[in-house]
Parts: sequence; structure tokens; C-alpha cells
Amino acid sequence: MSDFYEEFSNAITLRAHGNAGFQLTAFGEEVADRLEEAEVALDLTVIALQCTGRNRRKLRLLGYAEDAADSSLIVLCSAFYGARGNTLTKTEAEATFASARAFIEQSVDGHLIDALEISSAEAEHARYFRELLSREHRNSLNRVERFKFILATDGVVSERLRSIQSDEVCGRPTSYSIWDLRRFEELAGSESGQDEFEVDLTKWLPDGLPCLVGSESDSRAKSYLAVLPGQLLADVYAEYGSQLLESNVRTFLSARGKVNRGIQGTLSNQPDMFLAYNNGLTTTATGVDLVDGPGGTRIRSLHNWQIVNGGQTTASLAHFMRGAGRKVDDVYVAMKLVTVEPETASEMVASISRFANSQNAVSEADLFSNSPFHIRLEQISRRILAPAQEGQVFQTKWFYERARGQWENQRNAGTPAEVKRFESEFPKKQRLTKTDWAKFAFSWSQRPHEVSKGAQSNFMSYAKVASELWERDPDQVGDAYFRIGVGKAIMYSDVREAVLESDWYETGYLANIVTYAMSRFAFELSIRFPDQKYDFESVWRRQSLSAASREALTEVAHQMQLVLTADDRPQANVTQWAKQSAAWESAKKFRIELPDNVKQDLLGAAEERSRLTDAKRERQIDSGFEALSRVIAVKQATWELVVAEGTRAGVLSPTDAALVQLVMKKAMPTDRQALRLARILDRCSQEGLIPDSAY
Repeated sequence: MSDFYEEFSNAITLRAHGNAGFQLTAFGEEVADRLEEAEVALDLTVIALQCTGRNRRKLRLLGYAEDAADSSLIVLCSAFYGARGNTLTKTEAEATFASARAFIEQSVDGHLIDALEISSAEAEHARYFRELLSREHRNSLNRVERFKFILATDGVVSERLRSIQSDEVCGRPTSYSIWDLRRFEELAGSESGQDEFEVDLTKWLPDGLPCLVGSESDSRAKSYLAVLPGQLLADVYAEYGSQLLESNVRTFLSARGKVNRGIQGTLSNQPDMFLAYNNGLTTTATGVDLVDGPGGTRIRSLHNWQIVNGGQTTASLAHFMRGAGRKVDDVYVAMKLVTVEPETASEMVASISRFANSQNAVSEADLFSNSPFHIRLEQISRRILAPAQEGQVFQTKWFYERARGQWENQRNAGTPAEVKRFESEFPKKQRLTKTDWAKFAFSWSQRPHEVSKGAQSNFMSYAKVASELWERDPDQVGDAYFRIGVGKAIMYSDVREAVLESDWYETGYLANIVTYAMSRFAFELSIRFPDQKYDFESVWRRQSLSAASREALTEVAHQMQLVLTADDRPQANVTQWAKQSAAWESAKKFRIELPDNVKQDLLGAAEERSRLTDAKRERQIDSGFEALSRVIAVKQATWELVVAEGTRAGVLSPTDAALVQLVMKKAMPTDRQALRLARILDRCSQEGLIPDSAY
């Protein structure tokens, strides 16, 4: 616990850049990242709100998120101590929840709107919550049907605090959960990287759910078939909400709307035909509790149950049940259940999602987390050294985290001496998650309104752009591409730090200000210097912005704060306003003056073309080396499977088969042959003939 507290505390201090005034916001940001990685909440807006309510009551909350997948509003509150050794008591936890709950209630009943200074962030959010929670909300599909309050703390929960009883807030069912230091530590050590949970089906079916056991020849993925009563599925979803939805599916539903009219019609008019008409669910679990009896095998409980296909069926069924007097007694849903090992769950779930059928198929972009694009960036990040900085005697690397928890897992895998070496080679401040990468890329690509929608939503938009880039020319994704991407990360971090240090910045909307500043800076450069490009390679070499760029971007950030918080903005809530394309249009029209010395950080068109040519040539050489090392590491058994199954399925040509046979005889392939062999492996994996983990 002591070591974990140090890591947790250091991460908060790093975010706050040592400024004690921003410690609470930094704590909220760190908590939000960890909860999003655990898939407990997506796209959390962190903003520290506190005011005095009715009867001089102190009201506080730290953030919120709308979860369209299960029509819930997540409310984040906190007990932040800023020091080790604190215990969160039941009395304090209940008071903290009550304070956040009262903020919502007094927003909805109008008291805070009338009592607070109209331009304050607290009044702005009071108006937002009142509109959002109005029963007459103009968009009925996005109505909030339930609350999920989360209390995050850097202390440890008292042994006497078992749980907080569910109740209602503003007439909506409400649940309460606490994330303390111990729970965050367990999450960090989780093999799946997710919050562990158990769905006990005997709560609804005392004897368990009848099932058929499928083939168990592959112990990594045992399969079961079952028919779920519609009422059971609706009840389980009502209790666990979007926690049941695998992340790609949840994002898919949130982005595209959760209600399928065809499903609604079948439930209303032909419920007894639902099983015949519906494609059913494909689900996974990391553990299944079975019981055998005279009636056959039954499922009693499921560990980490995830719906990887059929999320729309589930959400639409739950939506239907919200209507008064509606029943689903005659509704049944087919289910395929696949058990997966925790350590390979992410990879297996992606493959299952890709090959399963659904009424609204999750696209390849939705499964982008496991694409070759990310694998390439991961490989580059492990070998490319960043230039040593003044005063340093060693070079470091930027760690691209393709899969959740890679940095922590690799750091913790060794001895104390090895851990120290790892942290020296890959400092935590140089850890880049895939959602970070998308945020930095789109901040520079003049899409700040997309970035402002949150990490997961932005990542899904970025996935389409990056997938198209990869399909068009994968050789563009090389060392130079990585260095430029890191340059954008450095720019974002430097601007964020500069804003925190500025006398004009108070608190709130930091992430929106920074992404808008980068985008507006990029837009202004494109207007003033259309034939030149910003030199991110120089940022990479310095590992920082030039003084000229930092000064210019800080001033642009100030201007963007004025744009986002302007009194005449059409939407009162700044955070929601920043998500609109209209906000970006307003930002582009705002007059900006850049100093002349910024031109020193630009590249001419000829030099830019020359660098691109060199980078592509460098990538082609690297591709041959990477393919060769990849092919050499493949086991003999995998090649035997490739030949046998590939030939049977017609995936291998005679030339391909001969090349594989050559490698099986321990012959060393040329770079060109290695590239072809790598494509053969990819093709066999895509056809489901070999698992991704086999090479």
C-alpha cells in the first residue's frame, strides 16, 4: 500500500505541476483516467464545484458523466486528503454523498440558479443539471433514468463501512460506490485491467440458468449456449447498467443511439417471436460457476460478464421496460457465452467481436484498439531513444501503451533494481495511452470540439482517420511519424503547464482551453503560412517547445478561454459548449496575433517533402527488420497449423505454402520473404485459423 500511495500521489503532483491550488482537480483527473481505464465510467468531465446551498449547507461535487448506453448520470464526489494514512469513515462518506446529492437536487428545484452569481461555474452547472434532468427534456432518448454516485478518495475505507444503501434522487433510482486507495491498488494489479464484479444469476433464477456446454477442446475459450428470459436480462442490466457492455460496444451505443425501433416493435406487437427474429447475444466471462443436476448443467454466476455483441438488444429491451405497465414475460433471448482467460481477455474479446454477427455491426474502427497501427506504434516506442536533455547522463524513451495497464505491468514484473531501471528508461510522465495519442493528434488537426467530447468518444472519431491512413499507406507510420506524434504530446503538456502558471487562469475548463489553443494555433499558422509546416522534429530534439512557441500558445490559450466563456455563448454550460462544432467556428473567427519569431519554428515545403521521403524509406527498411524478427520468433507448431489449416481453407497459395515449408526447415528468409510471411500470418489470423497470440 505504501508504494502504491507514493505512485498515486506522485501522479497527482505531476498533473498539478506542483501547484497546491490545483491538487483537487489533478486528483479528479487521475481518478477519472483510472475509472475510464477500468470501464467504470467513460468521458468524465472533471470540474470542482462547491458552493453554499439552502440553509447554509456546503455543497460539493468533482465531476460528472452522461452514460447514454444505460441512460444514467454518473456523479463524481471526493474525499481528498493529500496525505497518507487517512481513513474514510461511514459518517464522512454519507456526508460527502449527501453534499453532492444536494447539489443535484437544489439545481433541479431551481434554488441554486436563483441564489448563485449568474456567471459562476456552479450556477452554470446548476442550469445544466436542471435542463438535463427535466422530465420534459427535448430529447427523450437522452433522458437520465438513474444516478450512479462514485466517491473517490486517497484514503482507505473504514472496516465498518460495508456499503451505502441505494435510494432515489430526483425520483430516479440511485446507487453509491466508493473507490478508495485499496480498490485503486487492486485495479492496478488486475490481470484484466478492469474492475472485477460478479453477476449472481440465482438472485433471479434460484436454480441457475439452464445451458448447453459446447466444445471444450480449447481450454482458453470454453463455450456455452443458453436462452435468457427477457425479464432476467432487463433486471440484470437495470442493476449493473453499462458495466455489462464491453468498451467498444458501449462506445458504439453511446455514439450511435441506443434504441432500435425494430426491436421496440417486436417487443410491443410480437413478443413471442422475439427469439425467432433476434440475433441474440454474444457474451464473455472470465469465470463461470456451474452446477450439474438431473435437469442438466446450469449457470449460477458469471465473473466479469461482458456483452460483446447484442448491446443494442439489451439496451433496447431495458428501454422498453421503462414504459408503464410493460411486460416481457414471453420474451426470450439466445445467448452464446465464451469464457476467456483474464490475461488474454482483451485480445480474445476483440476477436470475438470482430467475427460475431449483430444487427448493427461494430466496425473495424470500433475494434481499432487491437489494430496493426497500434502494434506498430508500440514497437517503435520500445526502441526509439529520445534525445538526452541538459544535465542528464542517459536517454529515455516514450512508452506507447497499446493495451490497458502495460506500463504498470512491465514496471512491476522485475526486481526492485529492474523496476528502478524501467522507470529511468520509461518515466511515467512519458507514458502515452492510445486515447492520449488521439487527443494530441486531434488537438493539432483542428478538431478541438471532438477532443472535448471525452477520451473515448474522441478515440472512436480518431480511429476512423487513423484506419484510413493505415489502409492507404502503412509505411507512413514510422519513426518520423512517432517523433512528430510525441512532439504534439509535448506541445499539449507544455501549454497545459503554461496555462496553470498563468495569472489569468483561475480554475475550470483546463482541458478545453488547451485543446482549443493548439487547434487555433495550427489554424492561424495554416492561414498565415500556407506553404510551411510546424517543425515537430525540433520539438522532439529539444523535448520541449521553443520559448517563442510557448509564449505564443499561452497567449492563444488566454484568447480561447475568453471565447469559451464569453457571455454571449449560445450554451450556458462551457463544457458542453466546447463540444459543439459551432464553438470551434467561433474560435476560428476570433482575431489572433502571432509574434513574428514563431516563424523560426516552421519548415519550408521543400524540406517537408524531403523529410517525408526520408521517413518513408526509413520505414521500409524498418519493416523488413521487424518482419524478420517477428517471423523468426514464431514457433514450429504455429507454422504447422498455418500450412495445414491455411491449405485446407484455401488461404495459402502453393508459393505461400512452399515459403512456409522453407522456414520450417530453419532457413533464414530474406527481408522480402519475411514481409510475405508476416502477411500470411496476419491473413490466417484474420480468417480465424490461428490465434493472434500465436505470433
